[in-house]
Amino acid sequence: MFKKLLIIPVLFLLTAPIVFAQSSNISGTITDIRTNEPLPQVNVFIVELERGDATDFDGRYNIQNVAHGTYTFRISSIGYSTIERSITVDGQNQVFNFSMREDVRALDDVIVTAFGLAREERSLGYSVQEVSGDVLSRIDQSNVVGALAGKVAGVQVVGSSGANLGGSERIRIRGANGLSDGQPLFVVDGTPMDNSSFIISGGGTARGRDLGNLVSDLNMQNVESVSVLKGAAASAMYGNRASNGVIIITTKSGRMEGGQPVRVDFSNSTHFDRVSILPEYQNEYAGGYNQNFVQYTDPRNGQTYNGLNYAADESWGPKMDGRMYRPWWSWFDHDFTGDGQSDYGAEVPLNPQPNNVRDFFDTGMRLSNTLSVTGGSETISYRVGLNNTTQSGVMPNSTLDRTSVNFNGALNHSDRFRSSIAFNYVNTSAEGRPAQGYSPAQGSPVQSFNQWFQRQLDMDKLRQFRTADGTPTSWNIRSNTDLRPLYWDSPFFSVNENISGDSRDRVYGNYTMSYNVNPNIRLIGKVHLDTYNFSAEDRIATGGLEQDWYYNAQRNRREVNYEAGAQFEENFQDFSLSAYVGANIRQERFQSSIQQTSGGLSTPNFFNISASVDRPNTSTFKSEKDVRSIYGTATVGFRDIVYVDASLRNDWSSVLPSDDNSYLYYGFSTSLVFTEFDLFANQRILSFGKLRASIAQVGNDLGPYQIFQTFNTSTPYGNNPTQTVPNTLNNANLEPAVSTDYEFGIDMRFLDGRLRTDVNYYNSVRENEILSLTVPGASGFGNAIVNAGKFTTTGWEVSVGATAVQTRDLNIDFGLNWATSNSVVNELAEGITTRQLEAGFFGVGLFAEEGEKWGNIVTVGGYGGYTIHEETGKRIVNPNGTYRLTTNKDLGNILPDWTGGFSTDISYRNFTLNAFLDFQKGGQFYSLTRMFNAYSGLGKMTVGNNNLGNPLRDPVVNSNGDTVLSVPLSDAASNSGGVLIEGVDENGNDVAYLYQANVHFPNMFLNKEEWIYDASYIKLREIKLTYNIPATVLANLPIQRATVALDIQNAFLLYSSVSGIDPSSVQNNASGFGFWEGGGLPATRTIGFNINLSF
Repeated sequence: MFKKLLIIPVLFLLTAPIVFAQSSNISGTITDIRTNEPLPQVNVFIVELERGDATDFDGRYNIQNVAHGTYTFRISSIGYSTIERSITVDGQNQVFNFSMREDVRALDDVIVTAFGLAREERSLGYSVQEVSGDVLSRIDQSNVVGALAGKVAGVQVVGSSGANLGGSERIRIRGANGLSDGQPLFVVDGTPMDNSSFIISGGGTARGRDLGNLVSDLNMQNVESVSVLKGAAASAMYGNRASNGVIIITTKSGRMEGGQPVRVDFSNSTHFDRVSILPEYQNEYAGGYNQNFVQYTDPRNGQTYNGLNYAADESWGPKMDGRMYRPWWSWFDHDFTGDGQSDYGAEVPLNPQPNNVRDFFDTGMRLSNTLSVTGGSETISYRVGLNNTTQSGVMPNSTLDRTSVNFNGALNHSDRFRSSIAFNYVNTSAEGRPAQGYSPAQGSPVQSFNQWFQRQLDMDKLRQFRTADGTPTSWNIRSNTDLRPLYWDSPFFSVNENISGDSRDRVYGNYTMSYNVNPNIRLIGKVHLDTYNFSAEDRIATGGLEQDWYYNAQRNRREVNYEAGAQFEENFQDFSLSAYVGANIRQERFQSSIQQTSGGLSTPNFFNISASVDRPNTSTFKSEKDVRSIYGTATVGFRDIVYVDASLRNDWSSVLPSDDNSYLYYGFSTSLVFTEFDLFANQRILSFGKLRASIAQVGNDLGPYQIFQTFNTSTPYGNNPTQTVPNTLNNANLEPAVSTDYEFGIDMRFLDGRLRTDVNYYNSVRENEILSLTVPGASGFGNAIVNAGKFTTTGWEVSVGATAVQTRDLNIDFGLNWATSNSVVNELAEGITTRQLEAGFFGVGLFAEEGEKWGNIVTVGGYGGYTIHEETGKRIVNPNGTYRLTTNKDLGNILPDWTGGFSTDISYRNFTLNAFLDFQKGGQFYSLTRMFNAYSGLGKMTVGNNNLGNPLRDPVVNSNGDTVLSVPLSDAASNSGGVLIEGVDENGNDVAYLYQANVHFPNMFLNKEEWIYDASYIKLREIKLTYNIPATVLANLPIQRATVALDIQNAFLLYSSVSGIDPSSVQNNASGFGFWEGGGLPATRTIGFNINLSF
């Protein structure tokens, strides 16, 4: 079948006719002004001659033998505003292109809602925001979640660095979604799509590799549109998986239109990634714990040399002022400089290496090619797509390859019977995905660069991570005679030897049959499938700092949905009725297994579970879950003015007790199109106006095995298998969490749609959350699962669109969306007022506190923040010159005050410029990078001059000339160094001290408030310049349409309160809550070009 389909476009290209020039021919292309896509079936009519033509599949028209003169051209199409323009025909070949704008008065504007039902937008009583695939795919991105950033009001995307190959991206719709902050449901062409994230961690380390989330399997070039169902009224039809919102993705397909030629589309995008944001490092002082050289005696010649404290992984050492010294690599008998001779004994000047971290990274490259064949007739339509994306990352030795094949087809078997199929296969494989997070040497080199490093290190020397005889090298040697690493391997040993690999095969899609009983009733049957097989491995090589280790994991999941439904539509004079009822059977099957070596590898670098020195650690898990559902929705309209919508769904879940496994959800909404009243008939200012309101309730389902107590397999005792009771007490009386939403909105469009506004208010109350709470140890358990809590989220969403300029040659459009939300924890469980959401990490945890906004950042474990004097509002300073700290202090909240995005589209003749920025106000995060930058003397904040004009790192000297740890400023010598500490004593009197820098900054490790930063930012996320090659250039070619474009992704961070960190990509890879960063990959800027051809 595929071979036959591909023969068609080949024959088409070989036999394409040549269009001979005629002096009186008129031709051109009609496109959508927003998407720049060609529009078929547009009528181009010359009024005076009563002649015209309709555009073909590629939006092209041709009118021959037009006599000289000036005529009125009328361009019209259903759903678009009619264009009338006076044009002079002078007897030569002339090309007139037109761009059409959607007509806001059109009654058939539709939007995809639950179960793929197409609804007139005017009839919706709830908020649904749709983004076209052309807008989302303007910039070649690997994840639809990242593409949505800033484009939908009320949607916050916590992204991933471009250095992270296919890394996970987290999305929040309308603030925090309950106490656990869950993710929305993704639905592709009606098929629910698993969007789990995969993380590798282990080997006795705190490291992790982010393998991405599953929605990245979707090829962005195949996306037709994305609809975001934000509230419960919009998503209630999806039942227990819809409490966090639903994202409906519709992919491209062919059209059933007679006489349409086969269309072949090819696109290529080539992009290059470079690290764009790094911390501000200091370039004045080298590695060490003090500013003195270490004297080393060379055992070969007995001479003494200046050297650094190589064992130190901090940079409080000597000034980099050009003095000669022996670097770490001069103690290895190896050629580091490439001159063919050993560099043992070399002396070099101690100079700064300001670009050493940047020099570690490569220039990444991403190459993506997409080929599609689209066709159709009166009874059949099809679209076949093939995509391949290969990527080499900025992290050395990291690669990714993704190949996808998709097919969308439909067949009218008769006037009543129709079937369609959507099939997608994706293979993703990667090697060397970057490790990140706070971790030892084998985990993340970036963590070393930002937290434990020496600033004089030359990256070219570090690339020589093995000597000629295979001995690993490291800058962090123990001494000049003991060349083993103390804390860190070479970063190049980590990325070349400790590499991971993963592979995933995925199939998803659906088969649909429909039968039209009569013009009003349609029966529908569907089968949806989403399944994948995933495998991953990781390793620590023999010979490094850590014990060698091997990890292997497999994960398999399958979800099948069987759906049957009936659709009814009818008009009764002034009334209209649209209804849908259906039933669904959902089957989920999941199993996983993980194996890790223990005690090292019995054979060096033999990465196999059988090589484990001790009994390997293994774990397996298998789960099954079934849900049966019935549901229905109905919409009644009156004169296209008033619409009332109701939906109802009941689920029966296998994970609940058999005698109490049923739960019911509902939704009611109404809309009023007030511009249909006679009051607005004779004015052209307000083109369209609609009021809407809704109330709905949805739930949040349980996972398997949370009702009855089960047993876990454990490490065998000798040869005997063992089982243990889990630490968590299950609950046979659990019920689904329930979310009740209230929503009100207004949609208005002015001046024939040139100004568009949409305002929405919502209130969401979530109760009966499923929580795991700590219980007394005497119970025999550590935690118990209970229903508890009440959680309220309120907010506003605003969207504005405007056409500022609209002429024949120039069009300028603007778009703005803005949203604010407030998520409050009203209640937790009885007797509990605080719940820790994320375990404390270096003295800071994430909490839900009763009566407070969700997501408070609080100090834990005896760490604290500044103690503030009540009367003066200033920081209290202890008599020894240190800040007084308050433990268990609230330091901020991770949720933003508001978020938004701004876009502009400027078209001038054949050029189009698209730019998009997103922004966030408020929210805080905890920066380990900044904290350890200071602790280890790596950061720029640890150098410079104090208030006396002396270097911060100079000794602190009192008025007697004594070197001291700290001194009151009034008693300091004029040449004293040290950091200025200002505040008040406990009585409120102003005090000031100078404190020794290499003690003060490590002391600030205890003060977590110092490392809390505002997450506000403004980011120019996308900019693209496109050139549409004129039809006259393509006239004698088989190419029907061609565009070329240049684009930049993550172009500029225009504003951030903290340097060296991109707040838009701060996330904790273990949970995604996004309250701390440290050891994460640096932000990147991507520059590339695109070519799109249509045949």
